[in-house]
Amino acid sequence: MCEDQVKQRKSDELEGVARRFKDLRSFGRRSGIALFAFVARSLQQVSTLVMTFLAARFLPPADYGVYALGIVFVVMIQTLTYTGFYQFILNARQDEDAVLSTCFWLIFGLVTLASLLLGAAAFPIEWLFGARHLGTVIVLLALIQPLASVGAWSSAALLRRRAVTLNFTIIFLQNIIALVGGGLLIWFWHSLYALVAVRYLRVISGAVLFASLGRDRPRMRFSRKLAIEATGFSGGLYFSRLLGFLSRYAGDLLLGLFHSPGAVGLYRFGNRVATGATDILMQPMNNFAATQFGAAGRDDRDLGAVLARFAGTIALLGGMAGAVVIVLAPDVISTFFQPSYEGALVVTAAMALRGVAGVGQSLVEPVFAALGRTSWVVMFNLVAGATCVAAIAVSAPFGLGVLAWGQAIAILVMTALAFHLMRRRGGISTGAAVRRFLGACALALAYGLVLAAIRFRFLPAMAISPLQTLLVSLACAALVGAVILLVAMRLRIFSLHAFSG
Repeated sequence: MCEDQVKQRKSDELEGVARRFKDLRSFGRRSGIALFAFVARSLQQVSTLVMTFLAARFLPPADYGVYALGIVFVVMIQTLTYTGFYQFILNARQDEDAVLSTCFWLIFGLVTLASLLLGAAAFPIEWLFGARHLGTVIVLLALIQPLASVGAWSSAALLRRRAVTLNFTIIFLQNIIALVGGGLLIWFWHSLYALVAVRYLRVISGAVLFASLGRDRPRMRFSRKLAIEATGFSGGLYFSRLLGFLSRYAGDLLLGLFHSPGAVGLYRFGNRVATGATDILMQPMNNFAATQFGAAGRDDRDLGAVLARFAGTIALLGGMAGAVVIVLAPDVISTFFQPSYEGALVVTAAMALRGVAGVGQSLVEPVFAALGRTSWVVMFNLVAGATCVAAIAVSAPFGLGVLAWGQAIAILVMTALAFHLMRRRGGISTGAAVRRFLGACALALAYGLVLAAIRFRFLPAMAISPLQTLLVSLACAALVGAVILLVAMRLRIFSLHAFSG
């Protein structure tokens, strides 16, 4: 081999090493951004879950039940904040300035009107449920919602401009403030109203951060034509979210009407422990899905690939989170909370499966919003909401456990219907998505079985304290989970590309 060929070969090898190093750096950068985005979104659920834990430590179920009922009514207003016009901002192809200005006034006006109506109905609601302090709690929570709508608009504006890192930075800071400040409030102020104060802290800190770090400002500009188009786009989404609200919170309302705030407190605590832990993973993924489907729709890209990516990733994360909750919830409750909350364990086990059971249902809205066919979202949620409400109405008289398991089964049935609807009416190839969903369920089941074997077969032989058992179990859950995720990446069930705006 001549000298020139040797030099060329060495040069090619160096270029190959440099290319591999560049690819590794790119992968590391993508992974770092994905992790930061995920943590920023997840912190809101972590904060909510920590506040629930602290409330269960210091407050009786009846007091927590009053706050839970108040939050149920405020969630109705939140559906007006993070859907409809919010989705229109992400998907609209019109002039950006016109879209942002018009949608600001639409969102702010709608939320303000809804807050006034809720405030007016607060004390009649208190009388209806027979829950002392409920009216005052509802009024206080309603007053802060218009300011919350400003933060939601700012977030949508940043995502539309694809200023993803800045948006996640603001959300991260907001959630850190809520987590630390809220924790201190409840720790030193053992009152129902400490939970209300935590809500205020979250909303006000978010509004200040978006105003100071974001560069989007509402303008005195309103396009009537664009408002009509946005309303037509959003009307179906608002109605569908209302139906989704009923399917999610009808259990709280029926328990409050037919039983007591204490029953609501147990049900909402068990539900919050389960869905709070799974929502740490699910809520960020829903936001990522809305952004990515919206971008794919604007760019006329194939939605089938995006659907497959999210179906596998969400199902795996939801299933693994559910497994951790089912296996370790008894240890958590017995170690940290009042014994009166142990009655919520049966609810926790059933509701932990909602994350994986509701994958298809959670993807219907971003898919059909990207297609511009939101009427199908309304029709789907009409069926899903009616099914879940019917399941709640039938199962509620038989106790908390039957109520929770009835909802979990109904949601799983709706996921099968969701994939069918996306294929038949959306024209999207769902084969890859269904395969990844089933593969993710199998891996999540294997993860749960391994974790249960560690907790109930091996750890009891170590003769350690309950707190040490819980900590070792969590460490094992993280280690085994990392292995499962690596396997899922090799099988193309789990994708880091899902963690981006």
